[in-house]
Amino acid sequence: MQRDDTEALVGEVEGGPMQEPRSLNPAEVSSSSNKEASPPPRHDHRSYRWFILEPAVFLIFFARYLIGAVYQNQILYQTCVTIMEFNATECEPLRGIDPGTDEVKKIEVVVQKYSANIMMATSLLESIIPAFVSLFLGPWSDKFGRRPVLLTTFTGYLTGATILIVITWITMSRNISPWWFLLSSVPSVLSGGTCALITGIYCYISDVTKEEKSFRMVLNEASLCTGMMVGNVASGYIYAATNAVTLFVIAGSLMALALAFVYLFVPESLNPANIHTGSRIREFFRFDLVKDLVNTAIKRRPNFDRAIIWLTMIALTIAIFDMEGEGTVNYMFMQEKFNWTIKDFSLFNASRIIIQIVGSIVGMIVLRRILKVSIVSMAMLSLACCVLESTVRATAVYWQELYLGMTLGMMRGVMGPMCRAILSHVAPSTEVGKIFALTTSMESVSPLGAAPLYTIVYRKTVEFYPGAFNFISAALYFVCYILIAAIFGIQKSLTNTSVYQAIGS
Repeated sequence: MQRDDTEALVGEVEGGPMQEPRSLNPAEVSSSSNKEASPPPRHDHRSYRWFILEPAVFLIFFARYLIGAVYQNQILYQTCVTIMEFNATECEPLRGIDPGTDEVKKIEVVVQKYSANIMMATSLLESIIPAFVSLFLGPWSDKFGRRPVLLTTFTGYLTGATILIVITWITMSRNISPWWFLLSSVPSVLSGGTCALITGIYCYISDVTKEEKSFRMVLNEASLCTGMMVGNVASGYIYAATNAVTLFVIAGSLMALALAFVYLFVPESLNPANIHTGSRIREFFRFDLVKDLVNTAIKRRPNFDRAIIWLTMIALTIAIFDMEGEGTVNYMFMQEKFNWTIKDFSLFNASRIIIQIVGSIVGMIVLRRILKVSIVSMAMLSLACCVLESTVRATAVYWQELYLGMTLGMMRGVMGPMCRAILSHVAPSTEVGKIFALTTSMESVSPLGAAPLYTIVYRKTVEFYPGAFNFISAALYFVCYILIAAIFGIQKSLTNTSVYQAIGS
């Protein structure tokens, strides 16, 4: 699953140090309360160096975003020549290097209608299994360590890149069905995908950092966002100067370097005395953990705490639904509407990342620190920015208007951290991990509905209004605004508790 690029960065500016990771396994909690055990040997964290994970994080996200749009262009081209059976000359502009003629634009509309199904299948494949894995990953890594999660995830991405290189190399000598490109997603999906990667990284940093957690989190987010930005910018230039195979080889090499770095320089973060030696596969699939997560979320709570938790989780899920749905068709929309190349699209994404980082941090400093705007109000302001950006993009006639919308939405990155701050204040400290785990799972599932919906709308409207899907985003962001506004109303009506005072201050 994909996330908002500045969520955790802004969250650390607001939230400060993270809590220690705790086991979600009821059996462990029960056994520890019933019998006394000698404390395990103290784990020395002074041996961990600064920047222990940041280079690997930068490399893996650099590589992933280097592949991004070029991957979609390969699918478009192979759809054009194999499925639609146009000749190679007519399909060449669909590789995304040079803009096509008006005649090519007509072909592009036909091709995109079919290739949108492949993009949707890719999105669904990368959502279903990671959503399932996210329910079990935390408790499993508490038992068997963070390092196996990191190594498995990095290996999955490298294996997928290798498959993509082979498939693309084959297309240089013969045309194949574009559905073969789905194979490149299988290894990363089976290893947990982005959900496992992010979870493993943050658990590891939380384990090894005892005094400067917030600073380490900011460094990690800076590395992640820098990798995304550099990958977006470099993608178009490298592709224009070389070809798809060379670009994918470069991306695979970066992933190999990231894996080698983790293997050689990233030791296990948990105390060896606390690592279990049982069957890792059998222990991973324990459904009583899922039952405990659900019971925690639905149990009765004082005042309106349960309503606030669910309103916040639903708002986060809808926001991810929007972002995932837009990501499925955004490139095709911009290519069709404004005749953009990969270079244009990459520069736009890089600019969007920079503006969101700057806008979110400046907004946090000015509004939150200086003007003392409340957590709930900050979330509402961020969602209002999202509504404005989506509306401008839906009505855009000229490409410059996309940059206007991007500027209006500069604080959209604040929404996620503020909503998670609300959850952390309302849920007891012993239940925050479970609430966050369920929230992550709901966010991971959201693309299952987002990809089909946005794909269908785009296919039905591409011939007369390619940007119509942005109206869906604007409407759903407004729904999120209403949900958070309801929390604002609850907080204002019940200010006699410390919890409601915290989220309203």
